[in-house]
Amino acid sequence: MAEEAPEVSIRAERFPIHIPVRYREPGGQVWFEGKTENISRSGVLFRTESVLSPKTTIEMRLTPQVVIKDEAPCEILCKGVVVRTEQSNIRGAPPALAVAIQHYRLSRGRQVN
Repeated sequence: MAEEAPEVSIRAERFPIHIPVRYREPGGQVWFEGKTENISRSGVLFRTESVLSPKTTIEMRLTPQVVIKDEAPCEILCKGVVVRTEQSNIRGAPPALAVAIQHYRLSRGRQVN
């Protein structure tokens, strides 16, 4: 009888991108701030002082620091779920939130509330 191959989980490639992120629970009035550590096609890890519990749904606004001639600046608007929190190994560094991205869209040249 043939053995079944073990299930292999392929992790999305992470890119060490450090950009500002603002986040809140859906409908919340206050946006909290953080800075990304890395981003993949499926999620983002960012450092912040305001930690949320796993399974919390959040809205995020990522602000790439890229300027393209004659184009309005953009934000990446995301919805996701906190999957874990991480404490930093570096003394005094804030903890991190790992968030699975469920949906995103680009917004160019206008303020989004």
